[in-house]
Amino acid sequence: MAGSILAGLGVAAPAQAAPGGAAAPCKPSLQVLQTLPATDDPHPSPWVRRTQVSAIAPGSSRLAVGMSGMKAAYWIGDRVYAVPVPAGSGTGRVVDVNRSGLMVGQVSTPEGSKAFSYRHGESAITVLPGGDEASGVNDRGVIVGSLWDAALNRTIGLEWSGGRLRRELPPPAGYRFHTASGLNNAGQVSGDGQAQDPLPGSRFLVTPGLYWPAYPATAPSVLRPVDDTGDGYHTRGIDESGRIVGYRWRETGGAAEFAVLWNRPDGDPVYAPWAPGAIGGTFDAISPNTGVAVGLAEFTYAAPRPPDSPQARAQYWTGSGPMRVLPGLAPSRFTAAFAVTDDDRVGGAALDAQNRVRPVIWTCASRQAFVLEHPRSASQP
Repeated sequence: MAGSILAGLGVAAPAQAAPGGAAAPCKPSLQVLQTLPATDDPHPSPWVRRTQVSAIAPGSSRLAVGMSGMKAAYWIGDRVYAVPVPAGSGTGRVVDVNRSGLMVGQVSTPEGSKAFSYRHGESAITVLPGGDEASGVNDRGVIVGSLWDAALNRTIGLEWSGGRLRRELPPPAGYRFHTASGLNNAGQVSGDGQAQDPLPGSRFLVTPGLYWPAYPATAPSVLRPVDDTGDGYHTRGIDESGRIVGYRWRETGGAAEFAVLWNRPDGDPVYAPWAPGAIGGTFDAISPNTGVAVGLAEFTYAAPRPPDSPQARAQYWTGSGPMRVLPGLAPSRFTAAFAVTDDDRVGGAALDAQNRVRPVIWTCASRQAFVLEHPRSASQP
């Protein structure tokens, strides 16, 4: 069924890669996608994100989603399409897409922020009832997102199915919901939260990752560690086996980010190595079944930077060994990764030689990723 739907989009299915990003029958490339008209960023930055590939449809070699100039957009091949949002709408983004081409995201409308779903060829988005933002969709069409409730002064986690509100995602006892970050086909959800009050003797609020089991009757849980030092944990995705990725943000003792993997929702975090020379790193996505995580490696260099040393690079990790990075469009220009598939495609953004941010897809990414050589390597705990 999914194949027939995507065929109607002019989308062909790719050859599959072996787990762990092994060599696949494909040609390594860095594909540059079109952008919407008049959406160039005057101040491009790997941390202020306006144009990027945020997700790639599983099983499709041609359908990707994201934003162009902070407008909700998607691509079939390298051709860009604007999502038909309501008249007068401002910024927006497509955050996720499932195997059958169902896209979800958020748009700022004259009536406020709206969560939406959309399929290629429809004349308008479908506004999801009661939601401000949709952040994930699985192949069964279940969608997760959130709503800011001004009357209660808190954010509420929501889940939809068939375009109807299905349930609220309650936070664990003693915590507030902040965001939902991922959803797998089993119905497991990853997200972030905040303690209602500081722990006794601490002046910091605990800001951990959260996990919701597939069964609504089972209580949600807090990801380890429960840290009251001021450090925050942010989840960014969950794979089909329940592995969760994200990063730890250190607020004290020198700001830094540390890419984190939880192999089980009830397990301890695994901290990935920094790329050589990096001063931090994040994970922003994990492949559904092959265990590959991607994100951003952050660097600092004395000015002027060497020509082959950008301020940030897309990073690629298979779960063991050194952290590798992906090539860019020009020397000293940043790259960033926000999506990864089982067939070894990585989606993200790259700065070109003309200082323009381009949405990009790396194909056969494992065959392009390399260990960055640098005269110094920063240490990490």
